[in-house]
Amino acid sequence: MSKTIYLMRHGETLFNTQKRVQGWCDSPLTQKGIEQAQAVGAYFKRQGIAFDAAYSSTQERATDTLKLVTDTPYQQLKGLKEMNFGIFEAREEELLPKHRPGSRSFEDLLVPFGGEDIHEVGRRVEEAILSVAETDPAQSILMVSHGAAIWGLVQVLDVQFPPGVFLPNCAICQLNYEDGQIQFEHLIDPQNDFKVYDL
Repeated sequence: MSKTIYLMRHGETLFNTQKRVQGWCDSPLTQKGIEQAQAVGAYFKRQGIAFDAAYSSTQERATDTLKLVTDTPYQQLKGLKEMNFGIFEAREEELLPKHRPGSRSFEDLLVPFGGEDIHEVGRRVEEAILSVAETDPAQSILMVSHGAAIWGLVQVLDVQFPPGVFLPNCAICQLNYEDGQIQFEHLIDPQNDFKVYDL
């Protein structure tokens, strides 16, 4: 049975504006972040998209975003949590290790510093989505997660994004679930007039 899952990133937060690492630590949505989430909610209504179920990460910024997007009752899932950045949590982003040449992510560079391997994060997110898809009868599902967590899933499923396209705040990944498989279909960019990219 086919299901549609809208996996989105939370709205802008205080730490985003301060260019601080925001993994397992948290900070509140800014006024802009609130407005971004409200705009996504309005977009879904314009598109006639309603949700049978909703899930968020256990972190405040994701849950607050979800509640601004939809009135659908929701559950929190630890599997949708952001990546753990170890000793870099709440520190300036410029202190993070640089990606290896040719890499699209931190890979395992944060593990020696108490953080997670992004591929393990991606598998964690994949398992959370599959668990919901296989047990929840809902056909249209909203999930609110985080930038690195979603990017980990992108790495694990080997999805190719268009050059220069990433995951801005409130970015929406439209996924299809069928026969135990997750397929990325579209990226919807709310920071660019809700431009839709085929994946």
